[in-house]
Amino acid sequence: MRFRESEKVELKKSTAELKQALEDLCAFANSGTGTLYFGISDEGRIIGQEITDSTLRKVSTTILSLIEPRLYPNVYVEKIDKKDVLLIEVKNSPEKPYFYKGKAYKRVGTTNVYLSRYEIEKYLYERENPAYRFDKTIIKEYKEGVGLKTLRWFLKKAIEERNLPVNLSESRNIILSKLGLISQGKLNFAGLMAFGKEIQGYFPDTIVKCALFEGLDKTGRILDHVEIKNNIFNQIDYAENFILRNIRKSAWINPQTGRREEQYELPYLAIREAIANAVAHRDYRIPSHIDVAIFDDRVEVWSPGGLPLGIKMKDLFRKHISVLRNPTIAEVLFLVGYIERWGTGIDKMNRLMQECELSIPEYEEISGNFVVIFRRKAIGTNVKHRTKIVPSLSQVCPKSVPSEIAVKVLRKAQTTISMTELMDSVRQTNRTRFRKQVLKPLIEAELIAMTIPGKPKSSKQRYVITEKGRQVLETG
Repeated sequence: MRFRESEKVELKKSTAELKQALEDLCAFANSGTGTLYFGISDEGRIIGQEITDSTLRKVSTTILSLIEPRLYPNVYVEKIDKKDVLLIEVKNSPEKPYFYKGKAYKRVGTTNVYLSRYEIEKYLYERENPAYRFDKTIIKEYKEGVGLKTLRWFLKKAIEERNLPVNLSESRNIILSKLGLISQGKLNFAGLMAFGKEIQGYFPDTIVKCALFEGLDKTGRILDHVEIKNNIFNQIDYAENFILRNIRKSAWINPQTGRREEQYELPYLAIREAIANAVAHRDYRIPSHIDVAIFDDRVEVWSPGGLPLGIKMKDLFRKHISVLRNPTIAEVLFLVGYIERWGTGIDKMNRLMQECELSIPEYEEISGNFVVIFRRKAIGTNVKHRTKIVPSLSQVCPKSVPSEIAVKVLRKAQTTISMTELMDSVRQTNRTRFRKQVLKPLIEAELIAMTIPGKPKSSKQRYVITEKGRQVLETG
């Protein structure tokens, strides 16, 4: 297999040429798309190279540090002719123009040339103009400030997930500005949705409505429902938890290991992908909300706005460009692992469903909405009867602990785990408050147990879910 350099392909022998490659990546970002290969010679011969976690961290950190504004390409390893090759894939970068060492490049053939002054001014205008980028709209009337607990969680998570190079000693406004969440000195719409307070007081339609219906359509009795009024991270988490507590989960003892194993009727990663995509790509200019509906035979996720301009339904099932309606919101979610490589969500959901021997989701455009439909397998007993006779999480869980927090803690404690890890899973930073308001009530309700009950504050103390806790998770 031979490779050739082109307007969208650049070849490098190894990551020793990383500094030279930054100009190519900058040019790809300003030109639209492109892929850079480390481990292939200029002549197209596959050489390969040793790629460690340290290599990946160095490459990602260097790109994030030296190209402005920050560029978030897809960095991954592929085996080509049985040799490891490092790919850096740039897709439809939203913050044009990009600069490397103070200069903006674009790709022409196999070479890089400077952007003209006109091109730079055009890109700068489009970047900050709400007509092109609604998520950059300045919220002039917003006075509530930033949720510091969420921001601290975000920065810690982004450093862990994506090696985000951030100087934590810098002011909050400088950090938010570098993330593209401040425009002209004020919090913009993306910043509000990520770190704002009382968000729905300013944009009441930015909510996720979830409902469990009896039967096959919305005329049936509502058995469970919730309106999620929160930031984009909690919207995804809480909507996912709502679905998981209202779909079936099987459990069995593995005869080879003797350990209990469990599986939801629908792969939870596919559910998470559908919800995250809805939050990231919905049209926030439309006065409507994201809708999650669970029926006896299916789960539906409705996202206002339909497909972005230039993308048709048939394009979803073949290679296509990723047109981002809300690039800054998408980048924020990418940095903490809620979405992965742009343009891969449909493929991921299809693959996850097929791996579970389920039919791939159905995708439809209905009345200006993009709808993802997961078909549920029929069972002998109706789900609604089980819902009536089994206690719900809210009945078993202590009232002082929100059900969303309880679900996260119980799910995280499937194996022994420290208090710090449990706190991270629910974005809590105050140990005393977490122990008093979350851990202690769950222990008293016999949903969580200590591994060293005689020494509650031991440095070696760990926590694990009880059998009662497992039953609560199973029944929702």
